[in-house]
Amino acid sequence: MSKSLTGKPPAGKPPAGKSPAGKSPAGKSPAGKSPTGKSSTGRSSIRLAPALWLTAVTVFAGLPVLWMALTSFQPMEDLVGNGRHLIPEHLTAGAYHEVVSAFPFGRWFLNSVLVALAVVAGNLVFDTLAAYGLSRIRFRGRQAVLTLILATLMIPTQVILVPLYLVMRDLDWIDTYWALIVPFLASPTGIFLLRQHFVTLPVQLDEAAAIDGAGRLRTLVSILLPNSWAALGTVAVLKFMWTWGEFAWPSLVTNNEQLRTLPVGLAQFQNQFAPRWDLLMAGSVLAAIPVVLAFVLLQKTFVSGLTGGAVKE
Repeated sequence: MSKSLTGKPPAGKPPAGKSPAGKSPAGKSPAGKSPTGKSSTGRSSIRLAPALWLTAVTVFAGLPVLWMALTSFQPMEDLVGNGRHLIPEHLTAGAYHEVVSAFPFGRWFLNSVLVALAVVAGNLVFDTLAAYGLSRIRFRGRQAVLTLILATLMIPTQVILVPLYLVMRDLDWIDTYWALIVPFLASPTGIFLLRQHFVTLPVQLDEAAAIDGAGRLRTLVSILLPNSWAALGTVAVLKFMWTWGEFAWPSLVTNNEQLRTLPVGLAQFQNQFAPRWDLLMAGSVLAAIPVVLAFVLLQKTFVSGLTGGAVKE
């Protein structure tokens, strides 16, 4: 019998729902502590640390951008001498109007758009073909070719500027769009990223397409590329940003002001006006808009494309 004649529980057994000697019921711990012995305050601090770190990095990286935007809306007299203020007292869009009206800014912007889009299109075509051959076609020396392509990544761009300029001069391409576009129609970075992505796709897709009578080009276009939008988007974003911000090569092969791209054109504000910070910042804000939009629109594709090829073959 579980109870005595008096209705009280037997001696030595605590009432149901209570633990002996003042201990908490099973599964519960003293106030403020988890069953593992760690306090909830400690867990909250651990979760809060990454957020604080990301906030600090964001503020550190965003301050120059904020300063650039604020400077572009201040008159030049507020930016020199004792009239400088961290928080602007007078806001004006006069610098933007002067940049657009007094200089061929629209032409520079159009040149940058044409060159960047042509380079991106060329990389998507040629890098894709090279990556497909290195990942799907077995031939003698394939690994050596891949190693040679990767080795070119270790060569600084400044080293090949002079030889490349001599080639453009011999082809009579100086002061033409050909010199701005053709040398960058393919890149080892794009080839490597796309190749790493293609090796993650199952070979059975190619075999099934071959059984249906599809050739290699049809297999690439109809089977592999529809499954590679993330990698293609990553290559497109990277090449667009690099081409849009390129300064050394366009300044070397263009002497005609009508062929200059935005980075070369913006440099005039610093050289001729010693320097006009309001014009330089206003032009920089306008030049940054396409890159920011491209990254925001393709952000998910960009991140997934960078991580998608991180699979060992």
